[in-house]
Amino acid sequence: MKNLTVLKLGGSLLTDKSQPYTLREDVLQSVVQEIRHCLDEGLIESLIVVHGVGSFGHPPVIEHRLHRGFESPDQLLPISKTQTTVNEFRMKIVKAFQAAEIPVNLFHPSSMVVSNKMRMEEYFLESLRGYLGIGMTILLGGDMVFDKAMGFSVGSGDQIAVILARELGAHRLLFAMDVDGLYDGDPAKNQNAALIPEISLKDMDDVLQQIDARAGEDASGAMRGKLRSLAPLAASLDDGLQIALLSMMETGRLTAFLEGQDVRLTRVVS
Repeated sequence: MKNLTVLKLGGSLLTDKSQPYTLREDVLQSVVQEIRHCLDEGLIESLIVVHGVGSFGHPPVIEHRLHRGFESPDQLLPISKTQTTVNEFRMKIVKAFQAAEIPVNLFHPSSMVVSNKMRMEEYFLESLRGYLGIGMTILLGGDMVFDKAMGFSVGSGDQIAVILARELGAHRLLFAMDVDGLYDGDPAKNQNAALIPEISLKDMDDVLQQIDARAGEDASGAMRGKLRSLAPLAASLDDGLQIALLSMMETGRLTAFLEGQDVRLTRVVS
C-alpha cells in the first residue's frame, strides 16, 4: 500500500441535494476519468474512495427519523428500503469506475463497523486491507451502522475516511467537494466570501467561531462536522499526512494538486 490516498467524494459533489435521488452523472464521469488519469500517471498509487450519499440517503433518513436511532419496529422496513436505495446509488458509482477499467471492490460499513452514540468504536479492516494490498481500489460510503447505544445510527463517510486514513497510515486524505474549500462566509450567498487557504487543527474552533461572528450566521455549519471529524488525525498530521479540501466540479483540479501546482483549496495542518 504505497502512498495510500483516501479520497472522500462528497454527497454535494456527486448528487444534487436540492433534488431527492438525483445523481450528477456528468460530474461522476468527470471525477472517475480524472482518477483514471491520476492512476495512469502514477500520481496515485494506492486508493480508497469514500463517497457521501447526498440526496440518495438524506431524504429517507430524515423522513423516517433514522438519524435518531431505533425507536420502534416501524423503522425496520424503511431502513431496509433506505439501504436498497443507497445501494442502487453505490452501484452507479461502481459501474462508472468499472467502465474506466478501475477494479473497485465495494465494501459496506454496516458489515464491518460498530458505533456507540454515533462514534465508530469497533471496525474490522483486514479484508479491506487485503484487497487493497493486491491492488484493488476500495469503494465504500456512508451507511446505517449498528450502534450499541442507539440500535443503529448514521455512519458518516467523513468519519469512515478519517478512520481509514489513520488506521492504514495514508499519505493523503482529500475531501473532494462542490466548492474550493473552507470560506469565511457562504460563497453561494456572498460573492465576497474569501477562501481560507490553510487552517490549523488546533485552532479550528476559534477559526469557525470567527467565521460565524463575521458572517452573522452559521456560515461554517456545512463544514463544521467535517472539520471536527479530523481531530483524531493530529498525530498523523505530525507524521506527514496531507489533508486538503478541494473542488472536483471541474476536471484537472485533483491532477494539478497531485502534481504540486498551486491550486485553490484549503489545507489542514497540525
